[in-house]
Amino acid sequence: MAEEPSFSGEAIAAAWERHRTRLFEGQRELSEWIVRHLEPRPGQTILELTSGPGETGFLVAERIGPDGRLISSDLNPGMVAAARRGAEARGLTNVEFRVIDAANIDLPDASVDGVLSRFGLMLVPEREAAFAECRRVVRDGGRLSYGVWGPFDRNPWLTQLVGALLQHGHTPGGDPGGPGGVFSLATPEINRHVLEEAGFTDVEVEEVPGAQHYVSVNEYWDVQTEIAGPMSGIVRSLDADGQAAIKSTLTQMVEPYLVAGGGLELPSLALGVSARAA
Repeated sequence: MAEEPSFSGEAIAAAWERHRTRLFEGQRELSEWIVRHLEPRPGQTILELTSGPGETGFLVAERIGPDGRLISSDLNPGMVAAARRGAEARGLTNVEFRVIDAANIDLPDASVDGVLSRFGLMLVPEREAAFAECRRVVRDGGRLSYGVWGPFDRNPWLTQLVGALLQHGHTPGGDPGGPGGVFSLATPEINRHVLEEAGFTDVEVEEVPGAQHYVSVNEYWDVQTEIAGPMSGIVRSLDADGQAAIKSTLTQMVEPYLVAGGGLELPSLALGVSARAA
């Protein structure tokens, strides 16, 4: 099968910025779980990895106060720029913005009090390196708190478009359960393993269920084909007939999730994970 087209990091960042409120509010409960288990205190220095547009980190910035410092980072420069604009809009002055690779963090040893991430660490192909780097930069006793997607079959909001593409012969990206895949950290066992191997202790994993709401199938199609990188590239490479065929299949697949008024409510399941640097 031919290699599927990609969708640029700049375009993905722009889409996430456009939909930043939806993407945050749809998983606000997870963001609050992450921050609660991070236990940020006034005056601390906190690193956010894979920040996206930055909303989860902004919750931390409010808690660490003017004497604290949040380092908001992402590997995608477009996401970093989006986070900067979001912080400016909120009047936050205790946030520093940096392009950082989670598998090779450009910070000194033991330089932060905690690390957080929402829906990013599972996308790092060099998983073990990323967790080892988190342990290296966190001071002894500091905390790592993050969120990842749970199992494939518990996340219809993510998997319906994938299924529609597969039915039409398109394979978006690599193995979703393999290194760097969206479901690569989808079980408590694998999270405990990588954390303990990296030198963390007191590991806690909790299921955080949610639901994504859309006013129509059209809105679901429009949002998902903008924010989901590999899938966005495939859809945009097709002509109008090709897109219409996939959308028709998707419309049939999401019928079980229709609610009154023609809207959609698609279940999701995230895992909240936290640990302490031993």
